[in-house]
Amino acid sequence: MKNDTISFVIQRTKVAVAIASFLFLLGQLIADVNMGGAYSASDYSVTKMALGSVGIGLAFGLPCVIYTRENLSRPVQISIHLATGCAVMLAIAFFVGWIPTDRGLLPCALSIASMLLTSFVIAFFTYRRQKKLAERINRQLEQRRG
Repeated sequence: MKNDTISFVIQRTKVAVAIASFLFLLGQLIADVNMGGAYSASDYSVTKMALGSVGIGLAFGLPCVIYTRENLSRPVQISIHLATGCAVMLAIAFFVGWIPTDRGLLPCALSIASMLLTSFVIAFFTYRRQKKLAERINRQLEQRRG
């Protein structure tokens, strides 16, 4: 049981770090294209952002251990998972400069909203995929019994 839990958390964390890293890379590519190939950074800002994206991946991956707790309902599990991941994501985003605090309230709000929306979209598609997988496994088990 313990090994299954550890394996589950490691697998989910690897996927979360991969998604966060991909989104970071995509964001960097878009920024570079928008700036006509003149994107520049200083003071290890790209390193901070890359490490921040790994931190965000960990923040969404490691709390998946909550799904191994059968005494909690699925909505509570999802809420705890997303609240933990989103709180860490927003803290990291603030720290590495993804939230443009120098530009006023609207750009800050739009940045935060886009990050939260992205999190919820990814969570929705992941949930949908896992639900379809469970349904397929249940159908196969019923076919074997029948």
